[in-house]
Amino acid sequence: MVINKIMALIQKQSMRAQCYEIIKEKILRQDYDLGEYINIVALSTELSVSNTPIREALTQLEADGLVTSTLNAKVQVFSFTKTSFKDLAQTIYILVKGAYELCVKENRIPKLLSMMEDSLMSQERCVTDGDTYQFIRELVNFDELIFEALESPQLLSVFKKVSNILFLMYRTDHQNRNWDRSHSIGEHRQIFNAIASGSHAEVDRLLWDHYNRSFEE
Repeated sequence: MVINKIMALIQKQSMRAQCYEIIKEKILRQDYDLGEYINIVALSTELSVSNTPIREALTQLEADGLVTSTLNAKVQVFSFTKTSFKDLAQTIYILVKGAYELCVKENRIPKLLSMMEDSLMSQERCVTDGDTYQFIRELVNFDELIFEALESPQLLSVFKKVSNILFLMYRTDHQNRNWDRSHSIGEHRQIFNAIASGSHAEVDRLLWDHYNRSFEE
């Protein structure tokens, strides 16, 4: 009896985790537009599961900031406002700047530069391949590398909690501005060069310019 209860719990958690990953990818890949309401009944039919794991997955996605729920229990994909866009950009700037300063203090810069060089090459390959989704993934990964270089699970966890929203921010910024991808790579290359030269004030300036975007509706 105990084993049956445990197996049922594992299966339930697995189904919730699978629904979470599927819905998250549908949001990031633009199967759902920003601000679009998610039809739970239709999604349940599409995935051939009950409403329960889907609702549980949506609760987790709300904690991640990817969806919001209304007073009448409707769920919709997160949508930026000028204020939320600015708040996210400033939050990421503070997190990345702080992580970079720790990398300097703990002599993690050589490792960081090696990882960043690989990321820059991956970004260029994505542009060549025309893979927009993976390109934006690489942009987020470039930011995440500063936390990975520290080898601090706690700090990396803090960044990962906002990384999916950062993905949406990059995607929104690129779409609204019809952004040249080579420009993004150029910004990252400038940050890389400033880190390599030990120009800390320049790194700070470049990070501020990189994240200090104005939201265009």
